[in-house]
Amino acid sequence: MDDKKMPLYQEIMKNLQDYIKKQGLEYGDVIPTEKALSEKYQVSRVTVRKAISKLIDKEILFSIKGSGTYVAFPKFEHNLFKLQGFTEEMQPYHDAIKNEVTEFSLMKPSELIQEMLNLNNDEKVYNIKRIRNLNGEALIIENAYIPFKLFPDLSIEAMTKSKYGYLKEKGYAIQKRVEEFIPKLPDKDTMETFNIDSNTPLLELKAYSILNNDEIFEYSEVLYHPKKYKFKLELSR
Repeated sequence: MDDKKMPLYQEIMKNLQDYIKKQGLEYGDVIPTEKALSEKYQVSRVTVRKAISKLIDKEILFSIKGSGTYVAFPKFEHNLFKLQGFTEEMQPYHDAIKNEVTEFSLMKPSELIQEMLNLNNDEKVYNIKRIRNLNGEALIIENAYIPFKLFPDLSIEAMTKSKYGYLKEKGYAIQKRVEEFIPKLPDKDTMETFNIDSNTPLLELKAYSILNNDEIFEYSEVLYHPKKYKFKLELSR
């Protein structure tokens, strides 16, 4: 279908997306009012309203009643077939990312964690909780368990950086990562961190990672912000 046959509201949708790109608008920047856009594109406010509504549905824009319409936070694409950490995934935004360590403790693992990490009864693990932020916005909540015996010098400072980078510095490489996604609803802390309500569905990733020497080095439970992440699968035959 060419532009001449495209419904008018779709033309305005395209024009608005071009405008956002050309003006370099970013998350939280306001777009012109319906009246201003109606005059700019010489169409009715009804058409503009429909175009904006469709862009809100596509999560390109968001609206605050009595305030205006704003550019929405971009959804980041997580390739399920590519093994990489958050820091690697967010490399284009390197200067804007921050790992906030909310817990760093040494503990006796539960039976589940002990089994997942193949540990003896007397072995301890680090419990590390991190919030992965971009421009101050929480994207990921991570709860990880790492055997103390593998990394006795692990520190909070190291965990504010790249975990995979730390492994590389220690001479390790990851052989594989086994992942399982489970749907769930958020608890109170998650609602506050992600600024979502109790009915917002989440995907929780439960995973364990194996080093190139066949040792399991980590078991983690990860929550992705449902409005800021999408997951990609590429299949072929």
